Amino acid sequence: MKNMLLSVAIISVLAVTGGTAASAQVTDTIVADIPFGFMVRDTTLPAGEYTIKRIDSTSPGVMEMRSADGHEALVFLAGTALANKTPDQTELVFDRIGDQYFLTEIFEIGNSVGVELQKSRTERRLKKGGAVAEIPSVVVPVKTGINAKR
Repeated sequence: MKNMLLSVAIISVLAVTGGTAASAQVTDTIVADIPFGFMVRDTTLPAGEYTIKRIDSTSPGVMEMRSADGHEALVFLAGTALANKTPDQTELVFDRIGDQYFLTEIFEIGNSVGVELQKSRTERRLKKGGAVAEIPSVVVPVKTGINAKR
């Protein structure tokens, strides 16, 4: 009985965690010119042009962000996000707390299912300390990509 319960529990955990990464949506390479410094997870990146893409189709929740000059690059995990309304352009969504920006979501044009990044330690610490997002979200439209609004 214990083995059966353990098996059910393991299968349930795998189904939940595997389903989240597998349903994360960003199908194209996205290029965006981000006009402010920002954080992805616990990495601070300067303003500039960045390319964002999935690493490969077998791991849709694993993404890469690289600066145009090649000086900045990082790999991060993303889960599934649902937009309140279907976006009419491909966009990056940032939370702003004080003078800091945190990349939180990515949505492609016409798709209400996107990706969501986990909160960084810095963002969690700021919110725990009572800081509130001054602007709930800042949207940066992308410059290029197959699904970018032209």
